[in-house]
Amino acid sequence: MGKDAGLDKSIRVRILGREYALRVRPGDEELTRDVAAYVDGKMQAFQQAHPGQSELTAAVITALAIAEELYSTWEEDDAVDEALDALADRLEGALSTPEATGDPAAGNSETTGKEASAPTD
Repeated sequence: MGKDAGLDKSIRVRILGREYALRVRPGDEELTRDVAAYVDGKMQAFQQAHPGQSELTAAVITALAIAEELYSTWEEDDAVDEALDALADRLEGALSTPEATGDPAAGNSETTGKEASAPTD
């Protein structure tokens, strides 16, 4: 099986006025077009801000900017994962206490289904 296995859909995208033919997996056309449009927008913005720079410079700086966005997203994901792990640990700890398990010796009648009531006379 070749490295292009499954890439049997051809599409064309335009970046900085140049058209590129790409082979993609069926169903990935829209994603690839969206990504190409994103890259094109970033490169156009760079060229508008720095009109004297070459397309190669625009491509390299744009690639670095997009890579930085990706790394920032990864760092945010890692921070969220750590926060969720800490919360899960706290929940497990809270649920393993006698009060949370409904241990009658702990005095938690709510989870045992028995309600304490005052005598009625």
